[in-house]
Amino acid sequence: MTEKRDFFADTPVPLDQAHDPFAIDNDPFSDVLELIRIRGNTVFTCALSAPFSVSFPQGRHYLHIIRSGAVTISASGGHTPVHAEQGDLVMLRGNGHTVSDGSGVRSVHVMDLAREHYDRERLTLGQGDVTWMCGDFGFDGVLASRLLSVLPPVTVVKGLRDRPFEWLELSCHFILDEALHPRPGGAAMISRLLDVIFVQFLRTWAADGEVGRGWLSSALDPRIGHVMAAMHAAPEKPWSVVELAERANLSRSAFSERFLRVVGQTPLNYLGTWRMDRAAEFLRYGRASVGEIAERVGYASEAAFSRAFKGRYGVSPTQWRKIGSP
Repeated sequence: MTEKRDFFADTPVPLDQAHDPFAIDNDPFSDVLELIRIRGNTVFTCALSAPFSVSFPQGRHYLHIIRSGAVTISASGGHTPVHAEQGDLVMLRGNGHTVSDGSGVRSVHVMDLAREHYDRERLTLGQGDVTWMCGDFGFDGVLASRLLSVLPPVTVVKGLRDRPFEWLELSCHFILDEALHPRPGGAAMISRLLDVIFVQFLRTWAADGEVGRGWLSSALDPRIGHVMAAMHAAPEKPWSVVELAERANLSRSAFSERFLRVVGQTPLNYLGTWRMDRAAEFLRYGRASVGEIAERVGYASEAAFSRAFKGRYGVSPTQWRKIGSP
């Protein structure tokens, strides 16, 4: 049987499995999100009554999911305070911030408040009628910095609880249940559930028209997204601008202008970036040799691949593998 090599494993994968008729085709949005791994750190419920103001430290990424009542969130750096209420999700990417009832009372640091009012048995901070689930998390994967550059410091997605099946409330329930009742694999479950929330948050935010130029907006563009999917599926192919323009059903000049406007890079520059990002993931999480990875991302020689990789990441592929191995 003809075989297709799986570069993340030691054993080949039969080609007929690669063409499973039940398989779901990837889209460019999924392709990129697969390279962004959320790592959940802590999760708990805040339950407070007015007046209150809780400050959270800088340097961590936070998700606040409002389960009852309403809050005002003010981020450091002069950002305009945002209002959030039941069913809203707020993400902050590394900014120190306060969550309050808007009354202007003096803020108390979350750690100081926890020393006196945190119930470890219930994973609940305080007692009150305004409640929200708070989770802090990090990102693994080489595309995390590209993702964070797309997102504003403070992002609010409204009314997720009102979407079909109240999936957000169910996700909160399962996350807190995993945290309350530690079982083998609990940390992985929490991270996966946070990942689900984050993906839904991203695509809802993007669909609401808030996203600007970059990979996320290009993944949603019907013509450019189709081209990106082709490049993602076969990064080893020697793509030409003419061939990519034909896939987009545009003239070469119209395609090049549209790609640059939407993505912020020329088509071939984007392809080179994607090849290096994929290679970095193969090196970090796989066991294939440098030569195999070079071939997988479209380089005829290991030496040429190594030069390109060092030009992007500042170290050789071998050094990257040693430094970045999980």
